[in-house]
Amino acid sequence: MLIACRIFINIMSTWKLLQRRCYDLLSYKYSLLVILTAFTCIFIGIVHFGEMWITWSKEKYEAVFYSFNDNILGISFQKKLCQHVPIDVVYTWVNGSDPVFLKSLKEHVPITDINTAASRFNDKDELRYSLRSLEKYAPWVRHVYIVTNGQIPSWLDMDNPKVTLVTHEDIFINKSDLPTFSSPAIESNIHRIPGISDKFLYFNDDVMLGAEVWPEDFITQANGQKIYLAWWVPDCSDVCPWAWVGDGSCDPACNTTLCEFDGGDCDSTPVPTDSETLEEEGDYSHKLLQDSLDDNNYGFKFLNLLRNKNISTMWNDTETFIQQPSSLNMTTNLKLNINKSHNFKNNYINSIEKYFNEQLIQNDQIISTQKSMLSKIINKVKFQTSNITKRHLLLKHYLNDDIINLPQVNSTIKINHKLHHSDQWKLRTRQLDTYAESLLYVNRIYNMAYGFERRRVPAHMPHLIDKWIVADMQKKFKHEFKRTSNHKVRSSEDMQFAFSYFYFLMSEKRNVPIEEIFDTFDTDKSGTWSDREIRTLLSRLYPLPLDYSLVIDFENAITNCSNHMKITKILNVPPGERYLDSSLPIVTKELIAKCELVSRKVKAKFGEEKLYQHEIIKAGKNEIFEMLTSNVSLTVQLLDEIRRDPKKFICLNDDMDPLRHAENEIVRALLNDFYRSLYPLRSTFELPLQYRNLFTHRHKLLEWRANRTRTRNLLLCLILLLLITTFYHFFYHQVRRLFRIRALPILLV
Repeated sequence: MLIACRIFINIMSTWKLLQRRCYDLLSYKYSLLVILTAFTCIFIGIVHFGEMWITWSKEKYEAVFYSFNDNILGISFQKKLCQHVPIDVVYTWVNGSDPVFLKSLKEHVPITDINTAASRFNDKDELRYSLRSLEKYAPWVRHVYIVTNGQIPSWLDMDNPKVTLVTHEDIFINKSDLPTFSSPAIESNIHRIPGISDKFLYFNDDVMLGAEVWPEDFITQANGQKIYLAWWVPDCSDVCPWAWVGDGSCDPACNTTLCEFDGGDCDSTPVPTDSETLEEEGDYSHKLLQDSLDDNNYGFKFLNLLRNKNISTMWNDTETFIQQPSSLNMTTNLKLNINKSHNFKNNYINSIEKYFNEQLIQNDQIISTQKSMLSKIINKVKFQTSNITKRHLLLKHYLNDDIINLPQVNSTIKINHKLHHSDQWKLRTRQLDTYAESLLYVNRIYNMAYGFERRRVPAHMPHLIDKWIVADMQKKFKHEFKRTSNHKVRSSEDMQFAFSYFYFLMSEKRNVPIEEIFDTFDTDKSGTWSDREIRTLLSRLYPLPLDYSLVIDFENAITNCSNHMKITKILNVPPGERYLDSSLPIVTKELIAKCELVSRKVKAKFGEEKLYQHEIIKAGKNEIFEMLTSNVSLTVQLLDEIRRDPKKFICLNDDMDPLRHAENEIVRALLNDFYRSLYPLRSTFELPLQYRNLFTHRHKLLEWRANRTRTRNLLLCLILLLLITTFYHFFYHQVRRLFRIRALPILLV
């Protein structure tokens, strides 16, 4: 009780002391100002602490605070998005009229290089309208990165938190590669942008969106990445399409370095390149005359003639050529596979036709079917000869996109009657542009890495890129991408980014272990294969309908392995695993893995699968790519067609004649009016119309910001010092009086 009383007395004494101090403080002249300042500081501290706590909470509970609303508009798309996957957008942009840029270009690149043409760097404000289309039709994207050489668009709002300007110095590992004016070099480094999402959309600044776009247009959970492929890669030469290369038949026209020596189909010594001559032994007339003196079997002679001379594709499937009676000692059902016909002159066809007509008259034992077949062959050769120019032009139409400038095909191939090879197979070198040559360069590299394949070019549209797949690709082709990054301008030995990325994604495989294959067919997860599961396996292993003998052979192989192998782990067969008449043993994972005969068959069918899930889509339905020429009327027609039926992805490229200045100005005005008609509203990425960025280069902006920060900090320091000095002079005596020590007087006795 005594202790409680003492505690109560001490509390009351402390309270009385605080009251006296408060009364003393309030009695001063500036006491209210001090109290107001103190409470303001406390309030600001509480608010700041609350903001920090909310920020920490959002980072920790991101799924709650940032559910479907972390995008460029900051609104929720939970009802429209199937799942929340952060996807950023990357643009590459350059202002070709900038004096600093032109000076740097002149210093580092010869002016005679065709890849330094002004049209390649001309800015027609496409980026402004592309951002408007992005905000209108794909507002679910998280962030926008604009990769430049340091230039700043005059209209770009640099204070927008959803846009970041990235320079080449930020993404290039080897700074000695800079400055660069090559788009493939820049593209090969964009996945290194700090803070970029794992999957991002890569836009060229001349690509617009014309309709609503969602992540499902690029990737789905069921089928993986969607790959839009357009036209074929240009052929290796004018007389050798890629379909002939690596098809198992030797083609002299393809046996060149440009065509990779026919993919190894020709066993003979490789011949010179397309720009040089190819050696041939004689011509058709000479061999026909020579062979006719030695052997009357003209059917085999014609067969050998066509095979040895490698006539080009007349028809793709193999046709029955001759069925001779047994008295002629000829093989029944002889098949003639005619591949890769060249352009014969009419006199060769006439000589062949005349020769066979004579032989047909002399030999009465030739059946009528042989006559009709030989007539069909000759007519096909004639038809191919008369229409080769048309077919080459048609082939060119499909292979040549608007930025791949193929020359006119030389439809006449001179074949001399003489045995001299110097006048045969004279081919001129094609004049492809750098883009087409880079496609062929990557195609050759991928042929060596993944095997010969006829490939298509990805469509001109935004590409969804996975930065980890890009890292794997550049790790595998490290030397080639290092060379690409080192180029100052576009080169014929560039790793064309989209083409390289998508065909790496499609071509990479992984080996599936036998244990994983077993688990795939073990649908009931019992650890053993039931008769039903084995039936499912066989239906996918062999063509349908299943032959009973194949089923028996497979079951016998499993039984033999079970009888001769020692299984360490024995499982009990679950009820219903076996049919009543089944004689199979317990088929465990260990048994299948150790049974070489069975595992070899299974792995041959299922042992390799796609490393990256993907789906190939033929381009043309959702995208439009056109080249703008100096023809005003054609441009008006083209733009009106796009207005009438805008696709999801619109790409308009510059192919105007630089000498037609007046028409070009009109076309640019029409293009600007077209963009303004589709995207009239200003986006959040733009400054108000009456404002322009003071600086055109980022380093000047950063210098100004650094100076502004230093000036602001200095001013704050001066203000703080002034306040401290003022406070000291005004409250010096009051503070001393408040904190002075009062001593009790000494009582004198």
